[in-house]
Amino acid sequence: MAFREWHGRWWGARIVEPHTLRGDAYSIKNHVMPHWADWEMRAITRMDVQSWIRSLVEKGAGAAAIKRAYNLTSSIMRAAVDDDVLAVSPCRSIDLPQIAVKPPQWFTLDQAQSILDELPAEWRTMCLLGFYTGLRWGELSGLHRHRIDRRRSRLFVVEVNTKSGIKEYPKSSKSRREVPLPPHVLDALERHIHRLDREALVFTTITKGRAGRRLDDGNWRRQTWWPAVEGAFYFDTDGEQQLVPHYPPHSMRHTCASWLVQKGVSLYEVQHLLGHESFQTTQRYAHLQPDAHKAVLGAWERLDVPLNIPA
Repeated sequence: MAFREWHGRWWGARIVEPHTLRGDAYSIKNHVMPHWADWEMRAITRMDVQSWIRSLVEKGAGAAAIKRAYNLTSSIMRAAVDDDVLAVSPCRSIDLPQIAVKPPQWFTLDQAQSILDELPAEWRTMCLLGFYTGLRWGELSGLHRHRIDRRRSRLFVVEVNTKSGIKEYPKSSKSRREVPLPPHVLDALERHIHRLDREALVFTTITKGRAGRRLDDGNWRRQTWWPAVEGAFYFDTDGEQQLVPHYPPHSMRHTCASWLVQKGVSLYEVQHLLGHESFQTTQRYAHLQPDAHKAVLGAWERLDVPLNIPA
């Protein structure tokens, strides 16, 4: 059986989210099928797969794109093993290029305040909520009024706004969670929602003639977020006026986590608050902990005779 034929059967049987399907289709079209389409399934060896990875590197494909293409190919091969098309998958012990982990981009308190001041009044509550809850964009724009518990100062993350509409997270996902609200954030939220129906989305479009519609990420960034960021200034430690860093809306989430960690909130609590599936994701903020290097510095201080440079 040719790879192309098995891929067609595998693709037709998949059950995945529409946005995942679009990304996978792009990866397969550009990185997988051009190489493997005409290969016979049983002729593909582990070394052939490793050579393919090397060729993608040499062509300049990014590490993340290569990883996605490989994971898809591995899934295709694993399904072939499960269906007795192959005895063993050639996708095993494959070396992949390392994906560089970028440090989280977060705003200082002054920078965040400057952005809030630049935002149109109708969007300030949404971004205040983003800074103090760390909700993802889809969670913010998918929040419904009845998910806010004003008596207990909590909100519940259940629905999420996606390109294909509002959907619920799987019940087993850590993304489905309860998030506490500081009093001043709850006050701002109550002023915003008091006229909304119980089942209504909290944040929707406001353009005349199109008000009340589900928000679109791209449009909101272009029309609301970027103009506010580009007009926001803050004063650095030298008292010089500087433009706020050009970070995307997702940085509100990083900002929330960074502030909490710096104030001594444990990484495990931050993981639960943000709904991270993996603790490894939350560990990106470990260097911000107040006592991150306390043990190391303490050890140096306990040296009997520290090293010195003569004056």
